[in-house]
Amino acid sequence: MTSQIVDIGSKSGKFKYILVQQGQKHLIRGDPNLEYHDKIFEKLKHEVGEKSADELKVLGGGKVLVDFDKKQINVFGESQSYGAADHEKSKALLQEKYPDFTISTEKPTDSDNK
Repeated sequence: MTSQIVDIGSKSGKFKYILVQQGQKHLIRGDPNLEYHDKIFEKLKHEVGEKSADELKVLGGGKVLVDFDKKQINVFGESQSYGAADHEKSKALLQEKYPDFTISTEKPTDSDNK
């Protein structure tokens, strides 16, 4: 089963994301409704199906801060379960899906974005 490369939903906010390798391609998944990186991975495994799930390897995680109105995305931080994702690779994948967005890998300075 083929899945989209990038899926971070359509709601602005700050939430966790993972960077996953599936064969030769990389996938990004973020879900504002899931609190843990491993839950996002479980959802992705279900999405791709049992046969393809064995091909998935989590490369790391972090947080994504998205503002769809301002067309801004920020990827930063790390996962306690999987370590830090390659945020530059994540940025490149996000830029392909959202070419008119400003995408940064800097940690936000806002005090509530721990």
